[in-house]
Amino acid sequence: MRLADFIEANLDELMRDWSAFARQLDLRRTAVSEDALQTSARALLRQLAADLRADPSPLDSRGACASNAGPASGIARQARVHARSRLRAGFTLNEMVSEYCALRANVVSRWAHAMHGVNETACQDLVRFNEALDQALKESIARYSAGLERARDLFVGILAHDLRTPLSAISMSAQLLLQSDDLSEKNLKAAARIHNSSARMQRMIDDLLDFARTRLGNILPLTVARTDLADVCHRAADEIRTAHPEREILVHCTGELTGRWDGNRLAQLLVNLLSNAVHHGYPDRPITLRARRENDGVTVEVHNEGEPIPPRLRRQIFDPLMRGPRPDTRRTGLGLGLYIARQIATAHRGTLGVTSTADGTTFQLWMPCEPPSP
Repeated sequence: MRLADFIEANLDELMRDWSAFARQLDLRRTAVSEDALQTSARALLRQLAADLRADPSPLDSRGACASNAGPASGIARQARVHARSRLRAGFTLNEMVSEYCALRANVVSRWAHAMHGVNETACQDLVRFNEALDQALKESIARYSAGLERARDLFVGILAHDLRTPLSAISMSAQLLLQSDDLSEKNLKAAARIHNSSARMQRMIDDLLDFARTRLGNILPLTVARTDLADVCHRAADEIRTAHPEREILVHCTGELTGRWDGNRLAQLLVNLLSNAVHHGYPDRPITLRARRENDGVTVEVHNEGEPIPPRLRRQIFDPLMRGPRPDTRRTGLGLGLYIARQIATAHRGTLGVTSTADGTTFQLWMPCEPPSP
């Protein structure tokens, strides 16, 4: 009996084996019934049999049968459906992989017991079965991982969006208290701390929203208008001075620095770079922000004196959720500042790079003066 015929003829027994495997899992945590989960496993086995029967060709010179391994094959499609059902059911990735291992072991052991001797045809069927199951496992893992990552990104985006309303109420209440004439100095200081903390939380939420947008495949939205980059630089520096009055921020702007950009986004970019310089630069050395016109674009540099960034970290410093080699436990950031800064530069059709030596660290932004293409 060919392996494809054996699978179809023994589906009920194979599903009983699957039920024994499923009893090892805590399926009470999912709202999906065992019958529904078994239906997906049954469909996967049927598709395996169909693909085996549709490919009776002999093995190639390398001992491999590649026709079933193509991404458009029926088993690949069914594997993606199977992965979605397992993700919705709450299976972990390890549990889904274990399910494939159990299916393989059950099919092979039952078929070996039913066969009376092993011939060349049986060996070829077994090789094809393993190839098809491996392809199904590969497709399932890829779809499961992509679905899980997208669900996480959607959750982060929704959470950050929903936090904005209560945070806005906190910030407005703090501002109202700061304008009151009948509060003691102690209470005014408490209101100021609430206001400053809510501003930091707002920046974190904005970074989370931007992170979710870019992770879901979207380019950061821009509102392009005639913008004075020098004004943006001074505005960003003033924001950092307010948050860190003990730090010296020097601003040098030269040449014609007007263009069509999103001023608020550029201010966000510069605040992120300046905040990074504050946290990683020497506290007794100034931070320098320079902007100048260059050919058909502008260059902005943020420089701080401090320990150089190790080369291995320099290559991934713009990755999301990255922190420096010596994280400051007092920091409230999420490790998204430099990632968001590069995304803003990319949205403006610009570039953002970094150089770091014993003389200090410099982040360099270049942007064209024309607006980005829609």
